[in-house]
Amino acid sequence: MKPPLVFLLTLLGIVTSSLGENVVVNTTSVSDKLQVGFYKLSCPNAEKIVEDVINKSSKQNQGIIPGIIRLHFHDCYVTGCDASILLTPERYNSLNAEMAHPANSISLRGMDALEAAKADIEKQCPGIVSCADILAFAARDVVVLAGNPRYEVPAGRRDSFSTDGSFANDLPKGNHSVDHLIKTFAERGLTTEDLIVLEGSHSIGQTRCLNTIADNSSMVGDEMLGAKTLVDRPFQQMVKQKFCPESQEELFWNMTSPLVPANPNTSNWGISYYDDIMKGKSLIPSDIALAVDPSTKELVAHFASDSADWQKKFNEAMIKLGKINILTDKQGEIRKTCRWVNAVNTA
Repeated sequence: MKPPLVFLLTLLGIVTSSLGENVVVNTTSVSDKLQVGFYKLSCPNAEKIVEDVINKSSKQNQGIIPGIIRLHFHDCYVTGCDASILLTPERYNSLNAEMAHPANSISLRGMDALEAAKADIEKQCPGIVSCADILAFAARDVVVLAGNPRYEVPAGRRDSFSTDGSFANDLPKGNHSVDHLIKTFAERGLTTEDLIVLEGSHSIGQTRCLNTIADNSSMVGDEMLGAKTLVDRPFQQMVKQKFCPESQEELFWNMTSPLVPANPNTSNWGISYYDDIMKGKSLIPSDIALAVDPSTKELVAHFASDSADWQKKFNEAMIKLGKINILTDKQGEIRKTCRWVNAVNTA
């Protein structure tokens, strides 16, 4: 079986990383057209409305915290932060939608909360606030609920009409090499440090059992040799027995394991991830590879011992992620509901 797609996140310039390596980063993928306080006059309560809905929804289902972080990453990584992942594959929307792609489909969480926030905003400010901005605000709010300081979210994004769902094939996979991840993140304007920092969100949430276990079948190629050696075999066996029993292999598509099985509900946000991958205690092969690859292992060790710096860098990386290949000005539209393009509501 193929390894799963996991969550989890121009002017070309040469950016020198803190590790002393040159990485080509596509810097014009990251827009400078967004503004903090974009809705200050047109819809002053927009961010507060989103925050209130997210806080209420998270009390009912804490799964939306990692779920919305993942939604934001999957949306921005594919064609840009345009809320295309929120379009349902039905009716006038494209049937070949991102939402229907195997990397998303049944594993998406938090969309009801986003739709509720959109509905409340539409009552006060109809046709003003985009779903793409609501998703970016919500992502900030769940990051705060996870344990990070609050950060300001620049806004002004507009919503796409549709996106070819096949583009979701580009999402990071659990067996991708570190070199591949560095390259594909750089194509989107994200540095090696951004990659390492954003992967820290794997300290909360779930992952599918389907080939998520870091073992010989999911760790192939010379680039995975070091990671193979580091894997904690008793840990992997425990996960298989407790969460992903081989006797239930035919159900693996719908079965999940906590990313941090020892503390599935109270994971130590962020810092536990780096400590765990350095010990080979991860379900995702590419995560373990970060702990041994020469290009990444020093920063992994740094963040394992400095949670305050990781939190700061994570917030900065989330802001940058939210600026990738956005629609602004007259591009796209401001959807009336996040699930449908406006043509549905006027048909």
